[in-house]
Amino acid sequence: MSLFRRFRPSPALVVASLALLIALGGTGYAASQALPRNSVTTVQVKDHSLLARDFKAGQIPRGPVGPAGAQGPAGPQGPAGPAGSAGSAAGKWALVRADGGIAAQSGGITLAAKPSAGTYILSIGSTVTGKAILSSAAYAADGSDQRGETSAGPCGGGSEGRTCPTSDNSSSIFVQTRSSAGSPADHAFYVAVVG
Repeated sequence: MSLFRRFRPSPALVVASLALLIALGGTGYAASQALPRNSVTTVQVKDHSLLARDFKAGQIPRGPVGPAGAQGPAGPQGPAGPAGSAGSAAGKWALVRADGGIAAQSGGITLAAKPSAGTYILSIGSTVTGKAILSSAAYAADGSDQRGETSAGPCGGGSEGRTCPTSDNSSSIFVQTRSSAGSPADHAFYVAVVG
């Protein structure tokens, strides 16, 4: 008890301490009443001073899409495919109209000749020897329902194919479309070379 009496504060120290406590408490109270929790106003932040990283994801709305830029330079050529695939006709297909025009294709297929009604010779651009050749009827600009079967095979003669009147080589195929009576007639068709 004698220790407490020895450090007894003077009235001036008590008044000064109370004044400091009121001043600090009043400033804190004013700050808590002036700004709602988690808010910032233009008093604290100047226009255009915040960056996109200052906001949470999704807080900034996305602007309109800008115009397309200029096309860049072509990239380097890709690596070569596996050995033995060069020149193959793997996965090639075409949709051919009745007049012989190619309506759609996987690429590299052209009409080499159309020697007669229902007869088409297509150049595939690579060897078709030993590949499966599939054909079926189609409706590309051909509304006729009076059609028969469609058949296809490789040109170049030999045991697999037939001798074609033109473009008789191992990278061409012969396709024939028929009427419902079985005679050659112009009709649209699909053809695919697999392998």
